[in-house]
Amino acid sequence: MTREIINHTDSEHRIRNFSKDRYIDPAWLEQEWDNIWRSHWLLAGLEQDVANPGDYFVFDLGREQILVTRTSQGDVQGFYNVCQHRGNLLVSKERGHAANFRCAYHAWTYDIDGNLNIVPYQERFLAGVPCDELALKQVHTDCWNGFVFINMAASPEPLQEFLGPVADHLAPYQFDRMTVVEDQTCELDCNWKAVVDNFGELYHVDFLHPQHKRMVDCCNDTVHLFHHGHTGISVPGGTVNPRFPVPEMPTDIQSMQLASIDLDPADFKGRVMEVRGAIQAQKRRIGRERGMHYEHFDDDQLSDVWQYNIFPNTILSFTPEHCWVLRPRPDPIDPTKCVFDKISLVMYADPELAEREVEIKGPGSRQSQKTSAFRPDDYQRPARDVFHYDAVIQGEKSMTDTIDQDVELLGGVQTGMTSAGFDRVFLNEDEMRVQHFHNEIDRLIGL
Repeated sequence: MTREIINHTDSEHRIRNFSKDRYIDPAWLEQEWDNIWRSHWLLAGLEQDVANPGDYFVFDLGREQILVTRTSQGDVQGFYNVCQHRGNLLVSKERGHAANFRCAYHAWTYDIDGNLNIVPYQERFLAGVPCDELALKQVHTDCWNGFVFINMAASPEPLQEFLGPVADHLAPYQFDRMTVVEDQTCELDCNWKAVVDNFGELYHVDFLHPQHKRMVDCCNDTVHLFHHGHTGISVPGGTVNPRFPVPEMPTDIQSMQLASIDLDPADFKGRVMEVRGAIQAQKRRIGRERGMHYEHFDDDQLSDVWQYNIFPNTILSFTPEHCWVLRPRPDPIDPTKCVFDKISLVMYADPELAEREVEIKGPGSRQSQKTSAFRPDDYQRPARDVFHYDAVIQGEKSMTDTIDQDVELLGGVQTGMTSAGFDRVFLNEDEMRVQHFHNEIDRLIGL
């Protein structure tokens, strides 16, 4: 059992334990706002949500709301979502399409390029209205692989430089071709960093996620550490956890994966450890007829689960067939609360490639995303479902088995952080991605 560590930075990695204050102290929240949120590239949303001029969505970051739209020139541009007259929030809907943006208060109206076009009773402004100066204020905006990023800094480094090698690592995964099938936001009683920490280590998997031993090998993973606090991990899929006895027959999840690509699970009696390689080879054979562009991937990528964390708060968990976009957003005033977004994407078959309609189920729990041959003609983007984590605990809502199990724990983590009996986080080498993330926070805060 081995873990490969690939350090892409020029600094030596080491474990440094740190105080609990960063999870509970309002002063930390203020420092993070000034040194992280207002100065970093942040994943605001999906490019497919602004496919046409006038399409828009609003990215809510607590203290700021950013209106992102496709302009008349075809560019994706973010603006502060605030009318330049009296400061009213300009757009209240989460997403939609608009010919222009009209303030509900006094009807000041801006075109989709952010220009102020209409000021009612303009003659009442005796000194005149400098419309050019009162256009919507822009934020830096860029797109990568189907994702829209914004940056509120005055002169940020280019997005591609910020992403660095991460962009190259993830290039085969064509997230821009994937389609939204579910959009959820869960209100959590924990600090946003507790969410990132949770998705930065596998130490907890054997204990919190018992189903994972039936589908992934968390012992022989590969960890990547990048500049700017980004991290990545690849976990062998289509297999079982070797810390536990290897079963005689493929597990239920392996069997589901095999059957979905026309392989008989019974053929793998006594050969469970060969399932991963068989999945890779079969996807190579049938990929094109299934309408899947597997030629972009190496063999391991065809079976394995990857998770890359883009600093500060974007977590991408993905296979060639699906992607979870996970994003905790901080509460504007309370360090013990956050909201947690989960946007589920699937890769529908390419109709120019596919020869027949099929389903290919990707690695994951029983509720994992799957592809079906073609996107339905009547597809409509799902609306966002917002709920408190109590609804998950009570079984009224689900974000999949795995994430439900995580969400149910995080409130207890935050409560424990406030205890006089707990002073500091104490990490081990399995939690090196957590440490790398906090090292970057410390650097930005000036510790």
